[in-house]
Amino acid sequence: MPPDHPHRLAGADADADALHALTRRGFLKVGIGFSAALACTALVPSLAGCSPADPAPQAGMKWLRPEDVAMFRALLPAIVTELAEAPPPRRASLEQDALRNIDTTCAAMGAGAQAEVRKLFGLLASMPLRWALTGIRHDWSAATPAQVQAFLARWRASRVATLNAGALVLVKLTSVGYYVLPAAWAGSGYPGPNAAVYQALHA
Repeated sequence: MPPDHPHRLAGADADADALHALTRRGFLKVGIGFSAALACTALVPSLAGCSPADPAPQAGMKWLRPEDVAMFRALLPAIVTELAEAPPPRRASLEQDALRNIDTTCAAMGAGAQAEVRKLFGLLASMPLRWALTGIRHDWSAATPAQVQAFLARWRASRVATLNAGALVLVKLTSVGYYVLPAAWAGSGYPGPNAAVYQALHA
C-alpha cells in the first residue's frame, strides 16, 4: 500500500500547504458507531469509581499524547518504507522530526477537527478496540510494519466509509509529516525547491 508520493507535491510551499490542509478538510467523520464504542470504554473507570483526567500531551509535544506518539512510531516505518530501511541514528532523527510535524498539524486543527481525530486516536489507543478494528492485539511498540500495512489496507478497502476516512487521515498525517522534511527529499528523489526562487519568496 504505497503512500502518496512526494512527487505529487510541487515544492516546499506545496508540502507545507498539504500538511496544513488537514486542518481545513472535514474528511474525517468518526460517526455514532465509533463514538459509542469509545464511550463504552470510558465506562469502565467510571464504574470503578474513578474518572481519570484528560491525559497530558507527550513531553515536548503540543497535542499528541504518549499513546498517539507510540502509534505514529509504528505507522511511520509502515507507510514510509525508506524510513524503515534507514540506519538507526538517521531513522531516529527523521522519525522525531516527522512526529513534531504531525503534532504541529494536529495542534493547529480547529476544535471540531481535533475532536474527531481524538476519537479515532482514542479508539486505536484502546487495546480491545484496536484488536477488534485492526487485528493488532499488542502494544503499538510491538506491531510490525507488515501488520500495520495490513490493517491500513483493510481499512482502505472496507465498505465502511468511516474506516476509509480513518485510514486516509492516518496515512496523510504520517506521509506528509515525513515528506515535508527537507532531510527526506533526497531519499524520495525530490531535488527540493529552486534555491533562488525559494530565497526570494522567503527573504
